[in-house]
Amino acid sequence: MLKYATSLFCLLSFYMMNAQQTEPQSNQRPAANDSIVYKADYGLRAGVDIASLIRTAIDDEYTGFQIMADYRLTKDWYIAGEIGTEILDRETNQIDFETNGSFLKAGADYNFYGNWLDLDNMIYVGFRAGAASYSQTLKRFDFYEDIGAFPTQSRFPNEEFSGLTSFWAEVQAGVKVEVLNNLYLSINVQLKRLVAEDQPDNFDNLYVPGFGRTYDTSEIGVGYSYGISYRIPFYKR
Repeated sequence: MLKYATSLFCLLSFYMMNAQQTEPQSNQRPAANDSIVYKADYGLRAGVDIASLIRTAIDDEYTGFQIMADYRLTKDWYIAGEIGTEILDRETNQIDFETNGSFLKAGADYNFYGNWLDLDNMIYVGFRAGAASYSQTLKRFDFYEDIGAFPTQSRFPNEEFSGLTSFWAEVQAGVKVEVLNNLYLSINVQLKRLVAEDQPDNFDNLYVPGFGRTYDTSEIGVGYSYGISYRIPFYKR
C-alpha cells in the first residue's frame, strides 16, 4: 500500500505542475505595476482519511477512522493535526492479539509550492508530535518446550493490558490539490520514530494506534494517508 501511496503522490504533483503550466494567457501573473491583487483564503480545512476507511472495508482484522485538519497561519505555514481510533485484531501462526485505542498528532506544515494567481495547492513538509492511549489483549501465544512428543505448546491467557501510552515524532511529505472550490484531495507519506512507550508485562507492543506496526530491532515506523477535506473560509488576506 505504501508503494501505491508514493505513486499517487507523484501523480498529484504532476497534476499540479501541469495545471499551473497550462493556465490561459489571460490568467498569467500580472506585471509589477498592475493593480490587481489576488487574496488568499484563510480558514479551517477538515476532512477524513480515506485510506483508513478503505482498509476497514477490505481488511477483516482492522477497523480505523481518522480526522485530519489544518488552519492557515501565514502564506505558507499551517498548524495541522490528526485524531483517530484504530482496532487491530490479528491472528498469526505464533500469536493472536488485539490492539484497541485512540491517537492524537499535532504539529505544522510548510508549503513549498508557489501558486499562481488564485490557485491554492500544496506540496508540503510537516512535522508532528504523536501520542496514543490504548490497550493490548494477548489472546494466544505459542512457545517451544523441549519435552514430550509435541514440543510446541499453546497458551490462551486472554489477558488485557489497559492504560498503555506511546509517544513519537513524525515527519510528513505530501500534496494537497484543490479539485473544486474549497474541496481538496491529499496524500502524504510519513516517517516516524518511537520516543517512549509503556510495555505490557511479559509482552511487547506489536501495534500502536496512529504509529502502526512496531519492531524489536528498530524504533522507526512508516505510514501514509489519502484524504478528502473541505475548507471553511473565514477571511481573505
